[in-house]
Amino acid sequence: MPLRQIKDSIPISGLRAFVAISELGSFTKAAEHLNLTQPAVSLQIKQLERLLGGDLFIKKKVGVALSDLGLTVDRLARRILTLNNQLIGIAGRAQQRETVHLGIQCVYAQSVLPRLFRQCRILDNIHYKFVCAHTNELAEKLKSGFVDLTFMMGDREPRRNVIDQWPEKLVWVRAPQHRGLAEDGSIPFIRRQDGVMDRTVFNVLDEHGIPYRIVFSATDLVCMYAAAESGIGLMCMPARTVPDSLVIARERHLPKLPDIHLGVYHAEGFDVAQHQALVDAFLSAVRPPKPGDESGDLGPLRQTEAEQAETEAVGP
Repeated sequence: MPLRQIKDSIPISGLRAFVAISELGSFTKAAEHLNLTQPAVSLQIKQLERLLGGDLFIKKKVGVALSDLGLTVDRLARRILTLNNQLIGIAGRAQQRETVHLGIQCVYAQSVLPRLFRQCRILDNIHYKFVCAHTNELAEKLKSGFVDLTFMMGDREPRRNVIDQWPEKLVWVRAPQHRGLAEDGSIPFIRRQDGVMDRTVFNVLDEHGIPYRIVFSATDLVCMYAAAESGIGLMCMPARTVPDSLVIARERHLPKLPDIHLGVYHAEGFDVAQHQALVDAFLSAVRPPKPGDESGDLGPLRQTEAEQAETEAVGP
């Protein structure tokens, strides 16, 4: 029985443009990455949407996000591109090394990435691509298969495809000269936009009836650190990520914060057993260093401060 002829086919160049936009969140950035003009990239996406019968992206205030159809296409597009690269490799035109995408929660990047890179560079036959994002974005990338392994906040109950989970201390931080309260007696708070950790803090403040007001909001941690260093307000972060320019706030009017739960998760279809050496290296790099472990990025002094913050920060 002859195969049914298909009139249309999906162009590889269009899939590459689609994945680039999915990754970068912008037609303009994707065009720059692919060394194409933005009209050329837009034309490729319009062709894909015509072939697939719907919109692949949703416009946001800044950039674009995947539509429901786009989420499905994203998973399949990456598989097609992987198979395409493997086929090209048969002819000797592609490197015979796998690319693994590793996700890191933004707030941990400074303390985790140097150690992670040292661990990964000694492993052979694998290319690495590191992705830093906030919790919700990493969760979406994990679901869509864009990251293979990710280190991020999770729920108390294990997520699907969890490799390991553990609790970490969440603390208040401020500039050394900041006294921690606004003139009206409220807590001036520096908020992450769509911040999962901040929602935990708001719940604690509301539970204790402590007044607060948001004095600064940003998605970029560099901007948030600058705001805190300027004395604009306080922010919260995991104890082992506190930068040297800020101090842990121990004022008694600040309520004790609950632990957050971190974990390492793998994408659907990622073969953990096959990549066991990588998984072990990843876990070793992202887990909190043990007390007295000078090889880690969190020294004994920082741990001592975190423990003191836990005992000295009490409710009103």
